[in-house]
Amino acid sequence: MNKKKFAIRFLSRLEKFEHFLKIINKKINSNKISKKIESITKKRVNGIRFLSPNLYIKKLRSLFNKKIELPAYLTSYSFSKGIRIFIKNRYGVIPKLNNSEGKEKNKKIRSSIITIKLGSLFNNFKFSIGRAKDIKDPEKSNKFSINILKSFILLPNKIKSIKFNNFLKNKRIKVDKDSHSIGVLFYGDHLLTIASIVINRNNQILVKGVIEVPVPGDVIGNNTIENKKELSNILLDLVNILKLEKTPLLVVLSSSFFKVNTFFLSELKEISNTDNKVQSKSPYLPNETFIEFLNLSKQSEEQKLVRAVYTNRKLIESWTDTLELTNNSIIGITPSAPNIFDALKIRVNDETTVLIEIEVSKTVVMIGRNSTNLTSRNIPYGSSLYISDNEANLSINYFQRIFSSIEYIMSEFDERTPPLIYVFGKGLDDLVKRNTTLPNRFKRLSEMDLVDYSYAPRQMQIHESASKSIESTIETLSLIASCL
Repeated sequence: MNKKKFAIRFLSRLEKFEHFLKIINKKINSNKISKKIESITKKRVNGIRFLSPNLYIKKLRSLFNKKIELPAYLTSYSFSKGIRIFIKNRYGVIPKLNNSEGKEKNKKIRSSIITIKLGSLFNNFKFSIGRAKDIKDPEKSNKFSINILKSFILLPNKIKSIKFNNFLKNKRIKVDKDSHSIGVLFYGDHLLTIASIVINRNNQILVKGVIEVPVPGDVIGNNTIENKKELSNILLDLVNILKLEKTPLLVVLSSSFFKVNTFFLSELKEISNTDNKVQSKSPYLPNETFIEFLNLSKQSEEQKLVRAVYTNRKLIESWTDTLELTNNSIIGITPSAPNIFDALKIRVNDETTVLIEIEVSKTVVMIGRNSTNLTSRNIPYGSSLYISDNEANLSINYFQRIFSSIEYIMSEFDERTPPLIYVFGKGLDDLVKRNTTLPNRFKRLSEMDLVDYSYAPRQMQIHESASKSIESTIETLSLIASCL
């Protein structure tokens, strides 16, 4: 049987099958139960209609500016129609149609011209320009057809890979009478970021304004604030610009300033920084150590856990002294990673969870077991070693190295590295571009949707940043603010 006869027979059977489906569909739609279900679900279906390309075809035509002639089977709205048009174009088959729709369908068997701009959506969607029947060389024509068919089949996967979360991040969040405003200040790697934030009754976060400024080393050193008066003047200026004069401030410091360890209550003589067991885990001298304790409830007293967060006493005192020079009330001073880890464990059921915060010069590794037993390690390298001016992609080297470091840490506990390692931090924005897929075994914290927040820089009256991207910083600020 030659190819043309086979194609005619295949099309005939395909149309009979579609006719059969129409009859079945008509029978089902006439059923009272199906109509009831349809009326109930109609509202929910309307809510996701934005996924339909039909609604956006006019906008796409106006936005995109490069004309590419696509075969009709790539622009059809059903898979079976796409196959039919492909076979008709490939083999020149036009079967007989018995209804009045035949002429209209035959008119649609042509290439559609869509104006598009090649962007990130089509980076991996490669195809030849033209029509299969315009290629005279049979070998080239076959290769063309195979490439087009592969692209057509893989198109649903490409659509699935689109992250709609980034569009939803900019959705309107309702501010009501129960909403309250706070200022969130984040400091790390000599960058000071302050944001004006509104939290509504549903714990949704609206970011109203953001300013990020570099802070020189003679103002804030590696461990403490060197010039408290100068930093307080900087804070007052930023507070005035964002109109936060009467708004309480939450101060979030880089996680590398802190160390976390967890003890069983039975291990300690007392919950105090004078306890020998507690002191033995401190990275600082006893008189230079500030410890914050958190009691974690358990079913039995023997299994009760106590989390200790260590930091340098002079660091905390320098920040409290500086903040006293401002007129704002202070909610508190806190590290970022432990709070974010607690929010993450609500969603993750793995027995062992690893969370890393990538900073410019360091990486903080948080390892938690049984939801509460949390410890941290500071790794002495961050994103700065893996950023190059010659566009060399060194980020893969960072992830390979940090994975080896995590495996080594896990081996100390005789444990295996979990399937996924969750990543956030300022350094992540420097290493990889927004929406870029991370290497295997790594997952962005933003993909977990731990907080519902709105961040739309173009709609803000005040949005100034010293960095190219502060997406991870905003994610961190919003997450910790939602934990209040």
